[in-house]
Amino acid sequence: MQYLTTFAHWCSGPGFGHGAGFGGWSGSMSMGLGLPFGGIVPLLILGLIIYFTVRLIRKPATHSGPGTPVDVLKRRYAAGEIDRETYRAMKDELRNS
Repeated sequence: MQYLTTFAHWCSGPGFGHGAGFGGWSGSMSMGLGLPFGGIVPLLILGLIIYFTVRLIRKPATHSGPGTPVDVLKRRYAAGEIDRETYRAMKDELRNS
């Protein structure tokens, strides 16, 4: 508790805003840094914090499609649906088209 009292005396003392609080703006810091925008600045800061928090938490989009024709061909070959000769012939045909 004494820390808060000491801090309050330090902030309101002469030489640091001359008794008017932080920077001499007499409380206007809480209302958007003393700008004519009022409370818009704190709302923008809060909005940015929420935006970046959601962006960090959200999973990146994954591509769940079948992929390129070569990828499909590789999966079919790996699964044993086609033999090596068919795989090579189809792969060459895809490269030439």
